[in-house]
Amino acid sequence: MARHRLELCFDFISPYSYLASTQLDALAARIDAEPVRTPVFLGGIMKETGNRPPAEVPARGAYLFVDVARSAAHLGVPIRMMSRFPQRTLSILRAAHAVRAEASDRYAAFVEAGFAAAWRDDRDLNDPETLVDLARTAGVDADLVVGAPADPRWKTALQEATEAAVAAGAFGAPAWLLSVDGGANELYFGHDRVHLIEARVRRGEPWPPLATG
Repeated sequence: MARHRLELCFDFISPYSYLASTQLDALAARIDAEPVRTPVFLGGIMKETGNRPPAEVPARGAYLFVDVARSAAHLGVPIRMMSRFPQRTLSILRAAHAVRAEASDRYAAFVEAGFAAAWRDDRDLNDPETLVDLARTAGVDADLVVGAPADPRWKTALQEATEAAVAAGAFGAPAWLLSVDGGANELYFGHDRVHLIEARVRRGEPWPPLATG
């Protein structure tokens, strides 16, 4: 059994969530943590916390895609800008919750396929045919995936996961929640916090707070 727990709260619309997802398993293995993938609705998090999408700040929006390209190249991760950005992701997020609950052994494969559809293959995440293809790729029952967006169980699951992320301090995605030795969650934001997460576990105690006065 893993000593620690590392949860990645993500939305498929977030390129940084995609980059973070490619690092999760290796990071968790290095720090002896259970990797946990939790789909959350980024739009809901932003609304609840008063955050704004980068595209609403032109200079920030322009920089984001330069930074994403740099980061992907640095990590050796293939990426392609989606032509339908931004897309609504409620359907695929609810489908991910359905797969996690009903076909947990194929869940990681489904999430990986979803990110590939979004950030490698430029697929329309709202197209039912995309969901069918993702189900086939992950080895999941297509009826479960296609029926998930309209199923109140998975709507509720996504809402609760999003609310839990906000309660843990998340204000965007990706948000990492690290629990060391069963302790309280510590929030790390962004795909590039991997070194801080790893160093935190190695040092054995929380990072000191910012000095005041």
